[in-house]
Amino acid sequence: MPVKMTKLEERAIKLLMKYEGKGILQSELWHKLGVTSREGSRIGIKLEKKGVVKRVREFANDRWTRRLVPLIKQIDVQVLNGVPCPSCIYDGVCGPNGEKYYASCPLIEEWVLKHAECKENENDSRE
Repeated sequence: MPVKMTKLEERAIKLLMKYEGKGILQSELWHKLGVTSREGSRIGIKLEKKGVVKRVREFANDRWTRRLVPLIKQIDVQVLNGVPCPSCIYDGVCGPNGEKYYASCPLIEEWVLKHAECKENENDSRE
């Protein structure tokens, strides 16, 4: 079930995703959001309760604070470009409610091979 978020929490998550690896100090977050320290702290606590961030106690700028580290990751959906399934003629019989046609689907096999070939060409051109 999706977690409901306020607009301010959504803005906070977008900011946090820019610091995906190391996170951001809670004080930096509320400065960037333009809210008070109380509101910033409450946002951090709410996001932690929702399982979106981990709050890590840290000594920074001569005081104890919290570092908000995102527990969610951004994904790249570009790899799904060209996948044949959304427009497949066998869509009605394939998948969770039908037979497992995708295990031996020639359309998927062709797409995977083409995608792998493109990746190889990208890697070769970088070297």
